[in-house]
Amino acid sequence: MDFSEWGKPSKEWLAFAAANEAVLSYSEDHLSFLEQQENANKLRGHGARVLVKTSGVDKLVATEDYVVPTRDGNSITIRSYRPILLGSAALPGYVYFHGGGYSIGSLDTEVFACSWLAHALSITVVHVCYRHTPQVKGLTPWHDALDGFEWVATHTEKLGINPSRLIVGGISAGGSLAARVVQDELRWARETGTSCRIKGQFLGIPNVFQYEAFPYHLFAGKEKTSIFQCRDAAILSEKRIKLLRELLGSEVDPHDPIWNPGLTDEEELRSMPQTAFLICGWDPLRDEGLLYAQKLKNAGVRTNVHIFPGLPHAFNAFLQLPSSKLWSEAMLGCLRWAMADEDGWIIEDAPVIP
Repeated sequence: MDFSEWGKPSKEWLAFAAANEAVLSYSEDHLSFLEQQENANKLRGHGARVLVKTSGVDKLVATEDYVVPTRDGNSITIRSYRPILLGSAALPGYVYFHGGGYSIGSLDTEVFACSWLAHALSITVVHVCYRHTPQVKGLTPWHDALDGFEWVATHTEKLGINPSRLIVGGISAGGSLAARVVQDELRWARETGTSCRIKGQFLGIPNVFQYEAFPYHLFAGKEKTSIFQCRDAAILSEKRIKLLRELLGSEVDPHDPIWNPGLTDEEELRSMPQTAFLICGWDPLRDEGLLYAQKLKNAGVRTNVHIFPGLPHAFNAFLQLPSSKLWSEAMLGCLRWAMADEDGWIIEDAPVIP
């Protein structure tokens, strides 16, 4: 297996990097990780709030927070987003897990992304805000994701979600959580003889293997893998991946299947809900997403894969890049596709006219 053709930095990125050297070279490595975490959350939260206000989407979408109990006796908060003009209609639902290396992110950092998706797609978005490292370690983020999804799936009426059109997805670290949720739901459906409650899945630049568990043997050579080819890529480097992995702790086996959804056998993936991917070419996580997409395809699962050659992990954060708009359009397309029936029909929900 060899996806290295997508890994050379694109002309678009090189031109952007040359014009923004000071921004891209900025580093907080001299700070403690807790300081880095606080600064990142402040920056992302501020950016999200600015976009909400300047776009006016806060006038179009209503939010509500819910406290959800977790298996360890604690709790997490989830936030729902619904288009105001659709009233109380039961809408398609999207259970969303944010990215940030299992360390960065909050309810406030995702307020624009979730509001925009709810408005643009006429859906209910439910952001499950799991707990982060280094405040927690091990499998806690995955367990929070499972507990959060179960609460959503059993409270669809309260959330105004059409249970027959519920999809799950996430970005980067959130992709791992989403993939684990869908696999566990599929396993539960098989064991109980009931229908899978998830219609589709969206995985954006997903992390589906722990660093130590990456299956190098499945590729043409270690030097061809994204973790090697893109080890010094912008935004997310191999060094950063190792740091984020260390923050998860060493108490859990690196090969534990819960946090390695990419290791699941193809036979167990059969009957998986249709799955859409967004992948960046110059990204250490590139091969994780593409390998998982290939395994799903081999298992007979409908897949939709969109690749951005030569662009780094989460490049879409830089709105000046022309491809940032393409990413947004592709994401909307992926979510629409994941919600659609096999015949591809999409029935739009009309606004409620007062």
